[in-house]
Amino acid sequence: MYQALFGGHHVLLCYIDESGDEQQLRTPSDPPVLALGGLVVDHERAKSLIWDFLQIKKRFNPTLAEPGVKLSDVIRFEVKGSDIRKDVRSGSRRRRRRAYGFLDDVLRLLESTSVTILAEVHVKGATPLSRWVYSDAVAAMAAQFEAQLRAAEVPGMMILDAHTKHKNVPSVHHVTTKRFKTGGDAFPHLLEAPLFGHSDSHVVLQIADILVSALQFPMACAAYSSSLIHNIHLNDEFSSLRARYGTRLQLLEHRYLDADGRRAGGVRVIDHLNRQPSLALFRDVPYNFTAL
Repeated sequence: MYQALFGGHHVLLCYIDESGDEQQLRTPSDPPVLALGGLVVDHERAKSLIWDFLQIKKRFNPTLAEPGVKLSDVIRFEVKGSDIRKDVRSGSRRRRRRAYGFLDDVLRLLESTSVTILAEVHVKGATPLSRWVYSDAVAAMAAQFEAQLRAAEVPGMMILDAHTKHKNVPSVHHVTTKRFKTGGDAFPHLLEAPLFGHSDSHVVLQIADILVSALQFPMACAAYSSSLIHNIHLNDEFSSLRARYGTRLQLLEHRYLDADGRRAGGVRVIDHLNRQPSLALFRDVPYNFTAL
């Protein structure tokens, strides 16, 4: 089937989700970061990625493995990254152990399936983020994905979580404009402009949600926003999360040399608070403290 559709090519699929928002920091409950993250998988490995993730869901939710439970029920059942994040910061040792066990299995799955990751993370500061921050981030991730496709000499597709349609539509227009602008296509390896998917039917979007909401978002809070002393999104366990998974996530980045010979790609953090480097998402770096 794939040979008929794509002429025998491998096709890379990039699934993107988000955590946080672009609203200005006003109250202690406001998310201190906006994280858009994606995972890239070869279409020939996507089926095994999905199947193995369904087994992880059943292992940590035994009712899904009971007789009479349909495959469609297992697919629709979502383990939300925000819930895993709550369990990580919980005072219950049992809930924390279960959350870490689940994340351990998901990380091993991403590693064994040769998934690569990318992200655009904005750390909020004293001034509001740009009104176009979301669409600009999607376009930047599309450019990074295009570099990966060009290096592999394969076509690709981007799938965005549809629950953010009011943000995704301008983002798609942004990418589409670049594809058809005078002077050449900025994304010649994309088969189509980014598409929308629903996480209750697109299993890889569920995994993207785990990546962004349960890992990249809390790790960014711990790494960049500790000066927001009263913000409810800060927790010591998030620092433990970064220590436990930072190196492994860094090894999953797709990195490349740009036109100027500089290393690019992977996870890009734009820190509007303390101007810390992207590397701080994964491990400790010298920190410039700013109190707000």
